Amino acid sequence: MLASAVSLWSQHGLRGVTVSAVAEHAGTTRRTVYHHFPAQETLIEETERYVKTQLAELADGNSGNLAQPYRLVAGLAANDPSLIRSVLLGMLQEDPRENTFYQNCMHFWSSPEVQVSLAPGIPADHATAITLAMWFAATLVISAKEPAARTQEADRFAETYKTLLHKGIVTKPLPSE
Repeated sequence: MLASAVSLWSQHGLRGVTVSAVAEHAGTTRRTVYHHFPAQETLIEETERYVKTQLAELADGNSGNLAQPYRLVAGLAANDPSLIRSVLLGMLQEDPRENTFYQNCMHFWSSPEVQVSLAPGIPADHATAITLAMWFAATLVISAKEPAARTQEADRFAETYKTLLHKGIVTKPLPSE
């Protein structure tokens, strides 16, 4: 249901996340949605939490079931920039030492199996900053486009991100690829 809520949010904005729409998209009933989320506000709060969890896992190198991990943030920005903006603004307001995204990303880039992939002289905290900066860059670039052009721009940006990463700070394939 949460994946359906994220999909609806990214396609239609926050107004698209209704109990009825989530039920229909998830192939279930309104009653089932209300069973898990007693109010629409709860559904929206849990959807935001779910997005943050997915991003935190991505920051820690767990691209798991993502077919295009470099496109996750770009895709969210393409469909509804407000969703990813709210997450990124929250990141800026937190102390990096307490921020889940930053800490997970540091964990990823600091791990011995990933360290061997980094170009010589690139410390883990710089790789972390570059990774998270690309999330901001994707949001800025894609948000500046007309809505009809955003999906194509998300695809282009994902390729740019991957190219920059692999020609800039990574010299060997990452374990998660």
